[in-house]
Amino acid sequence: MSRRLLLLIVTAGLLCGIAALVLSSPASTAPDPQRAQEDEPGERSTTRRADEPAQRPGALSGLVRLDGKGVARARVLVKASTPLAVDSLDDGAFRIDGLPPEPVFVAASTGAMASDVLGPFIVEPGKTIDGIVLELKPTVTVDGVVRDTVTRAPIPRAIVSWSGGTTQTNDQGAFQLPAPKSQIWLDVMAKGFLPRTEWVSLELARAGGRLDLSLSPVSVIEGQVLEQGTPRPGVSVWAELTEGLRRGERSPISLTNAKGEFRLECSEGLRRVVVVTPAGVTFPGPEVRLAVGDLQRGVVVELGDLGGISGVVRRDGAPLGGASLTLVNAFTEDPVSTVGAFLDGRFAFSAVPVGRYLVQVRLGAFSTIAGPFDHRDDGQRWTIELTSGQVLAGRVEPASEGVRVRWRSGDWSGPSSEAITAADGTFRFEGVPAAQVLLDAEGPAGAATATAKPGDTVILRLERGSVLVRVVDESGAAVADAVVLARSDETGAVRKYVLMAPDGVFQIDLPRGRWLVLAEVSGRGRTGGKLVTVAGAPVDLTLTLTATDPVRGRVLDRLSRLPLQNARVRAESAMGKVSVTTDARGEFTLPPQPKQVQLLVGREGYEPQGFYLPSRPDAANLTVELQPSPNKPFQDEAPRFEGVGMTLRPENNRVVVQVVNEGSPAERAGVRAGDVIVSIEGAPAGADLQNVVGRIRGPAGTPVRIGFEREGRPVELVLRRKSLLITSW
Repeated sequence: MSRRLLLLIVTAGLLCGIAALVLSSPASTAPDPQRAQEDEPGERSTTRRADEPAQRPGALSGLVRLDGKGVARARVLVKASTPLAVDSLDDGAFRIDGLPPEPVFVAASTGAMASDVLGPFIVEPGKTIDGIVLELKPTVTVDGVVRDTVTRAPIPRAIVSWSGGTTQTNDQGAFQLPAPKSQIWLDVMAKGFLPRTEWVSLELARAGGRLDLSLSPVSVIEGQVLEQGTPRPGVSVWAELTEGLRRGERSPISLTNAKGEFRLECSEGLRRVVVVTPAGVTFPGPEVRLAVGDLQRGVVVELGDLGGISGVVRRDGAPLGGASLTLVNAFTEDPVSTVGAFLDGRFAFSAVPVGRYLVQVRLGAFSTIAGPFDHRDDGQRWTIELTSGQVLAGRVEPASEGVRVRWRSGDWSGPSSEAITAADGTFRFEGVPAAQVLLDAEGPAGAATATAKPGDTVILRLERGSVLVRVVDESGAAVADAVVLARSDETGAVRKYVLMAPDGVFQIDLPRGRWLVLAEVSGRGRTGGKLVTVAGAPVDLTLTLTATDPVRGRVLDRLSRLPLQNARVRAESAMGKVSVTTDARGEFTLPPQPKQVQLLVGREGYEPQGFYLPSRPDAANLTVELQPSPNKPFQDEAPRFEGVGMTLRPENNRVVVQVVNEGSPAERAGVRAGDVIVSIEGAPAGADLQNVVGRIRGPAGTPVRIGFEREGRPVELVLRRKSLLITSW
């Protein structure tokens, strides 16, 4: 598998130590810092139960060399959830014991020399990986500065660690580090801010280059997990970001105490609290809109009624013994629990929250989805009747064994269906719906994406085209810290890259075709999207952040003219949403905002105010007065609806797709802005916007068949509804 598909989902720190990586041989090199991430839910981590025996640690051993000779007293560092370090012996040999069974990386340094970072290695308990060679080479000097994401102010005395050691920022937030001109890890932490772990690419930097990176102020969620009113100790809790390009980013895991209480530290934004019971059942809790530096207390996750689900699964009337069944929450599309079916097709889930679910069924090449089913804990047995469905087969070229091929469609939900190619490059899927699906392949020879239907002759030609991306701000200054998103203009495939590189120059690899590329920078907004054609020759692309202005102000009680503390100020624009709260003086500072922005200001017991910022001449120093309204609640979040995630508009007696929401079923199915809706469930759509919207919306988990006209040709897609947030207020 290509290192560009290593799933390094990084949040605070090492994203609570969770990284889905593949095993590398001792000769492998560091993962590319551009981490292509599949934009889908699922892929939950597993944690060892308290009553399970600890595993005996493993070890790494090898040699530190310079010009073919061993180097004594070089510092050898291992990056793991608990970092380890040793000095090489007189002959350059080293051995590091006590390694946990998780992905680790190793590097060496001495003076002005350093090695590349090798890994990831996964050492089996009690085993040793031998023969690792860390070759030293001259370093380059990287200059950098650490800033507050919100205020852009430098952060003094931040700790910066990398593969060669540790340093501290000065009073101006600046630091220097010597590093090999390759790839390194970078850990950054400061009091009051969330720590970060990122991979940094130095290959394209001029000399060492310059890094300008940001830390987010810590926001906190405190709450309690209850089961039918009783505190639930010992369950895992985290908060998952549900909007923006960093959607899916998780906070570190917290275990509830004897009172069922938890505390989560994370960045601002809309986050869903997620609970995993010791039995491995995932329960999605409430969503919380966190302001910058916010403290949200009293968040309660009520597991509610938990009950068993039992039933039988059959295919073409015969028991489907040995199949794997995964429950998927119909509202959130998150996997909840997985079990295996007995030989007679019987299955049973235990302690599952009451709710509506889909069921993914897999057996060998066969994979399909059924439902939705309502779980009411009433003892009603589920009968899952499946048909063999359609076959979708093909091959990758050049023929390669072990290439990961996935298919998804608009009516799929939860983790994607995937297969691994055989020695001749062939793959086969069974149970595929008789509709257009999206295929995505990735291997050492490159990647490919295509749309196909069962029965098509499918050939995925693995190619890799380089796109050199430069991210700059409105003044032309380089931006070194960004999330880059690429969306195929032909298939709708989405790839995300979390990137950090000196001088703001990143290289990403994409399959051949037309791709819309844009970037998002924490606290600084988004660039516009640019369409590029990847056809073999390298492509140069410059993305410019939207010009922004600082927004500061104060909030007062209209009657008393006294400042209001803890009033919430939310900005919503093309950059997304961000919230802050006022201090004891009633003052607030928002991250810089674009010219077109909406503000919502409110507080419990007051009438909220909403307005467009351009309508205020004093936008850089606002004064907002709130009218007292006893017992008036303040809703700081738009309502939800159950649909497919498209914003529609009337145009020339037709209904046209204006916006496709990120992470929605519509995006997953490949719907594009500009598509015309011509039919719904086989009947003409008509031109009545509200009628079309009403027919498309429906219960989460249910499918809807929509016909589109795209560039003069018909396209029919089946989309499965889910719970979505209305994107404006």
